Amino acid sequence: MTKRAFLVVTHGDMGVETVKSLELLMGEQKNVSALGLHEGENVDALKDKVVEVLDKNAKEYDETVVIVDLLGGSPSNVALRSLANYHELKIVTGLSMPLLINLVNFTDSEDDTVKLINDSIKVARDGIKLIDKNFLKKA
Repeated sequence: MTKRAFLVVTHGDMGVETVKSLELLMGEQKNVSALGLHEGENVDALKDKVVEVLDKNAKEYDETVVIVDLLGGSPSNVALRSLANYHELKIVTGLSMPLLINLVNFTDSEDDTVKLINDSIKVARDGIKLIDKNFLKKA
């Protein structure tokens, strides 16, 4: 079975707080960490922190999946640059609670990382709904 770690990298504290919310629901997650880029911080400093986590995870886990908030933003660009040194790295854009819950919840039962990620993306997409009076009529 593949031992996976997850690294959430976002603008501000979105990722840090999403991981805290995940742990509120599912308990402590030793294989999940988060970093945030704050106003005035240097992107190279974030890159160094990402590399530090990836190196640490490489000693304990078979792989790390990086989840970022927004494709094209500084956190995703840092993650994408990491592919140069971590060729097997998987990066998922569009952080959401359903995405993260599914990734973490099924990581021990799914050995195929790409399948786990694709299933989690589907769960995240399916979790986006417009709730109004018409939705209530369907339910």
